[in-house]
Amino acid sequence: NEPNIEPKELAKITAPTLVICGRRDMIRESHTREIAEHIPNAELAIIEGDHFIANKRHSAFNQEVERFLRALQ
Repeated sequence: NEPNIEPKELAKITAPTLVICGRRDMIRESHTREIAEHIPNAELAIIEGDHFIANKRHSAFNQEVERFLRALQ
C-alpha cells in the first residue's frame, strides 16, 4: 500500500523516468504499469527476477538503465 501516490501527482513529474521492476516483484505488475502510465513519457522495463533485480540481476538491470540513459543523449 505504500507509497500511496495519487496518479495526479505522478502526472506532475517532468523528468525523464524509467520505471523498472522484476517480473516476480513484490509490487504487483499491474501497479507498476499504472505508475508508468501516469508519468508522462515514462518508460517501463520489466526484467526477469524478483524485487531485488538491481542486486541479483545487476547486468540486466544496468543494461536497461544504460539503454535508457543513452536514449536521453
